[in-house]
Amino acid sequence: MLEFKLLFLFLVFSLYGNSQPKLVALNENYTLEKGLNWIPDATGNILFYKANNLFKAQKGQLPTFTQSIRSTGEITQLLPINAFKTILFSGDQQQLCILDNTFSPNGDCIDLEDFEVQNAKLCAVSARPNLIYIFDEFNSTLLLVDFIELKVRQSVLNVAALIGRELNIIELKEHNNKLFVLNTDGSVLVFDMFLNLKGQLNTTLNALNFWNDYIVELKGNELQFSSLNNSKISYTIKCEEASALSVHGNSFYFSENGALSTFELKSQ
Repeated sequence: MLEFKLLFLFLVFSLYGNSQPKLVALNENYTLEKGLNWIPDATGNILFYKANNLFKAQKGQLPTFTQSIRSTGEITQLLPINAFKTILFSGDQQQLCILDNTFSPNGDCIDLEDFEVQNAKLCAVSARPNLIYIFDEFNSTLLLVDFIELKVRQSVLNVAALIGRELNIIELKEHNNKLFVLNTDGSVLVFDMFLNLKGQLNTTLNALNFWNDYIVELKGNELQFSSLNNSKISYTIKCEEASALSVHGNSFYFSENGALSTFELKSQ
């Protein structure tokens, strides 16, 4: 089990005037077997998945609930929407399945070929109800789909041609009504909520992590907060060899060598 030792959190520039936010350990630590993927849900529980098996963990205990859904094929992504609804995306079946809070399918799964999607690679949920983003590797197409009314709301064909270079997307994430698209070269494209291309971030990243109006990066033993408005804020945090970071709301998840530890960022 990886035990993080939080020694100090230093604010170079303050987000809250004279107050200094700090990371508080939640003492919810998990050991991750090889190939086990995870994502927090809307209530702070962690959803784990591997192949076609799903697990739910609460307060550091794994598992508290399990489910196996063979009909979906291998799970590519779990995309929590709220406490009662999670989208399951299966790349090999090219389907979206809506799951309830017991991981039971809510109705029939949705075949992406109904939207003329030929090879969906990644999805991302929107803050707007019933909408989901889909990246179709065929002709590098981005789509915004209503999965309740079963219609395409917007699409952008051949994004690679639009930006004039090869596109190999590894992550999609909506934040503050914008869609951020991370490419393998670390570049990040920014689209508005209607899939109009607005530009590109002036930095390269290896993951999309956001906190309020800031991009968050883990660089060695330092958490670096970079303003989306181009000002820069840097926090320094000492921890034991954390190699990966995932931020969801105020919750910060550090992982290393099959261990996952959780912290919460709180203002004093």
